Amino acid sequence: MTEDEFEDELRGLTPEQAVEARAVLDELADARRAAAMIEGHVVDLLARLGRLSDAQAAASLSGSRAREDARRSFAAQAGIALHTGPAEARARLAMAEQIHDDCPVTLAALQEGRLSLRHAEQVVKAGLSLDAGGRASLDHGAVALGEQRTARQLGKVLDKQAADLDSRSFRERHADARAHRHVTIRDVGAGMSELLVCGPTVEVRSVFDRVDQMAREIKKDRARARRAYERAHGELPEEGWMAPVSGGLDGTDPEVVAASDRRTLPQVRTDLLLDVLLTSEPGGHELFASGTGAGLGQIRAGVQVTIPVSHLIDPETDTGAAWLDDGTLIDADTARILAGNTAGWERIFIRPESGTIEAVDHYRPTTPQRRAVMARDMTCRIPGCEVPGRRCDIDHGHDYARGGPTRLDNLEALCPAHHQMKHQAGWTVTQAADGVVVFTTPTGHVVTDEPISRVFFHETPHAARAERQQIARDHEAKDRRVYARDRQEIHDAGLWGPVSRSLPHVCGRRCENQDAGVDPDEFLEMLTDGRIADPQADIWMLC
Repeated sequence: MTEDEFEDELRGLTPEQAVEARAVLDELADARRAAAMIEGHVVDLLARLGRLSDAQAAASLSGSRAREDARRSFAAQAGIALHTGPAEARARLAMAEQIHDDCPVTLAALQEGRLSLRHAEQVVKAGLSLDAGGRASLDHGAVALGEQRTARQLGKVLDKQAADLDSRSFRERHADARAHRHVTIRDVGAGMSELLVCGPTVEVRSVFDRVDQMAREIKKDRARARRAYERAHGELPEEGWMAPVSGGLDGTDPEVVAASDRRTLPQVRTDLLLDVLLTSEPGGHELFASGTGAGLGQIRAGVQVTIPVSHLIDPETDTGAAWLDDGTLIDADTARILAGNTAGWERIFIRPESGTIEAVDHYRPTTPQRRAVMARDMTCRIPGCEVPGRRCDIDHGHDYARGGPTRLDNLEALCPAHHQMKHQAGWTVTQAADGVVVFTTPTGHVVTDEPISRVFFHETPHAARAERQQIARDHEAKDRRVYARDRQEIHDAGLWGPVSRSLPHVCGRRCENQDAGVDPDEFLEMLTDGRIADPQADIWMLC
């Protein structure tokens, strides 16, 4: 890119400043790689300390406490070298050993500067519940998945793959984790505290979504109230929520209170949540100028859930998981309950071998392209941004005003902030095949972003085959139970054994041995095939 082009792309900067900006960003990327290489070296050193700790414990005569004492000693010494506390040093030592022992491919990428330590930690965490084969599978695929993704994004992808590879069903793992739900409080100073809730994903996300919707409605309402106040009285004499000034604001007037409400969105969310928890209703936040007549209590939570069709058509299936719009996994039972209570579904047709989306349809008529983009992109497409697709704008990569078509291969999800940034800061966007978006930054860097949905819709190697085999075994076992139950019912009803000479025969002729017992398996087979009538209504004698 020429200096003139830099000046065009980076509005407000001189060509020299634009060149400097690119140089700084290049150096920043180099520093990140160098830091990762150092982190990889530290991991190797800590793993070596772990092996020395085990060697010391093996040679010790202190019995069952030998390993614990050796670990504590080496952790304290490592803490001194790293300028950290002993507890943190011991946790880092344990993580380093897991990376070294279970994730050699990831460790090599870390030492080469291709992945960060946080990426490597995500690989370890995702494989904690897997056997050695499952951990090796995650390790071999993590580098390709993580090089163009943040550590958090890699963690979500690996969690999905780990759920597919785990010998335990996601339902079982969710039940174990659910048993540890809790609420804790932590003081953060200056008279403030944090209330931390650890609970089932759908419920917690729904609580946040409802509070967020109410807060956004309040923000819109306050903006309308300010415009109404300014039309009637001129500009507000002082900014700030309920801050009356002598001769200025009247804190007893609801119109003034609403117009002077300058709280941020996070502040409003916090006030609403505390209000609802303490009073059961958001009573201290009445809408003033909305004109809708609807109260905040009528707002309901909403989450977008993707459910593989196998979980819907076969409720007995105990494998796999569903996921929310940002990739967070939920158990299949919860997903089925949500699906049963939802008025409209979106169906996404995908190619399992590649994970690409072929088409989207919906019962109710709406813009199918928007649904397809939201399903494909899942979040804002700017690398690293995790704003859910339902909160994003649908942007034309090639501007519509400049001839860009409104087609799936020219549309991508961008959150409002990044949508504005794209147009104002000189970013360009093009699309390659299968929803891959190529960004060119104002400094000329080219960044390729693959839609995360391709990983979620792509069947994890070996897991899909194992799931199909398990489903086949489950159905075969169920068929055997039904067969045995039917056979027992026929036996209990006395439908075979010595049969009366006066009964008709299936073949229309009499048997030579009319007192011979009827073969139960043959009778059940003929009953199943429909060759004889209902045994409760007619009794037939088999020849």
